[in-house]
Amino acid sequence: MTQVVVIGGGVSGLASAYFLSEKINPAEITIIEAEDRFGGTIRGVDFGSRRVETGPDSFITRNPSAVEMASKLKLSDRLVSPATSSAFIYSRSRLHRIPAGTVFGAPSDFKKFFGNSLISRAGQLRASLELLMRKATVEGDTTVGSFAQKRWGKEVTERLIDPLVGGIHAGSVHQLSLAQCAPQYLKAAESNRSVSIGLKSQTANYTSSGHPAFYSFASGLSELVNALVELLTKRNVKMIADTKAIEILPGAAGYSVVTDSRTFEAEGVICATPAYITAGLVKPFSSSAAALLSTVEYASPIMTLLAYEDEAFSEPPEGSGILVPRPNKTLATAITFATNKWPTWKTDGETLLRISTGRVGDNKAWEFDDELLVAGLEAEMKDVLGVRARSVRQNVTRWDRRIPQFKPFHSQLVHRIREELPPGVELAGAPFLGVGIPACISSGSLAAERLTKGRIKPC
Repeated sequence: MTQVVVIGGGVSGLASAYFLSEKINPAEITIIEAEDRFGGTIRGVDFGSRRVETGPDSFITRNPSAVEMASKLKLSDRLVSPATSSAFIYSRSRLHRIPAGTVFGAPSDFKKFFGNSLISRAGQLRASLELLMRKATVEGDTTVGSFAQKRWGKEVTERLIDPLVGGIHAGSVHQLSLAQCAPQYLKAAESNRSVSIGLKSQTANYTSSGHPAFYSFASGLSELVNALVELLTKRNVKMIADTKAIEILPGAAGYSVVTDSRTFEAEGVICATPAYITAGLVKPFSSSAAALLSTVEYASPIMTLLAYEDEAFSEPPEGSGILVPRPNKTLATAITFATNKWPTWKTDGETLLRISTGRVGDNKAWEFDDELLVAGLEAEMKDVLGVRARSVRQNVTRWDRRIPQFKPFHSQLVHRIREELPPGVELAGAPFLGVGIPACISSGSLAAERLTKGRIKPC
């Protein structure tokens, strides 16, 4: 008998199954994954003599879900933090250190902020006027860009806040929800007349958890996936890959999950799939939920790995990498100095770059095949970093429609979607709680909790 079918074997689906297996008989849980592997966007490739990530390379610790999961899986001693976190922004054909005295890109300490090379003197003075403004009021929700531009001006928004906040989502701050994507700003606005002063107070009152801001695992994020798969298999959860779910129908036990090879009967279903896939799954019994799910837009990033001989650089790259604002009109949106950030990835005599391309409103990278994309990026690395030779090894991984965009009132949209779904059908994943591994784990926990409190009875 199957009590629950989890559709989607990424981190959200694996986490959903993990938390379900703590509440019901694990042998009555089935995970269905369309690809021939589990892990979703967590994917490592053999690159030279090292295993290198082609999706996310770390997770944030502010949400403790991933750190707690590592502990449950006995992986705590495998956690590693980046060797460096200092970064640059490429603007006006040169590199600039990310200005000091900022929180999530927004000026918070003008004594430290003044004199930076990224923002012009006029732009810095405009930003400082925020200290004299009336208390910010936000009715309902707005975009990060609209809020930031009113408070700190256009230059700070475009050159600093957009590459930082927008870069996380491969989107634009002029489309992203303030409440969902920059809650720090809202919290600061609520606590102080000046948002900048409120942000400074946040950092002063911040109590460290004892963990660094970011973590990965000694052999990469796949350690988390492999440990979850191994544990779930030991618990007798059925793990079925290379099987595509097509639709969910009312069934004898509650629901019938129709796939391209067979049909599964279950009392409950968790959809841990992208919103556009979930829309097709639930359409047979809720066209209204399907229509709402279809409104969630996605970005399609591409991750390109380029390995260079160390001698190709006139000076070794410094720090963890570079963010590239939209006005530069480059293919690259961000460049990670991967072997600086993760020294264990280094092969003797080589420097590895992870280069992100593609974001909402800028998909020109998708117009090139892999060979032309690599050539274009190599030309940009010559301009940005002064690289004097071609790369010696390349890998291109395309992530079509993988990063959801949280537009204003996104949380209300998710609430409306849930209201249109019948008991026994739950949602998990990035579109519903937030991007990043900890948010996906949290969404899996919440989905399992809702399901077992509703239709499914714990053992």
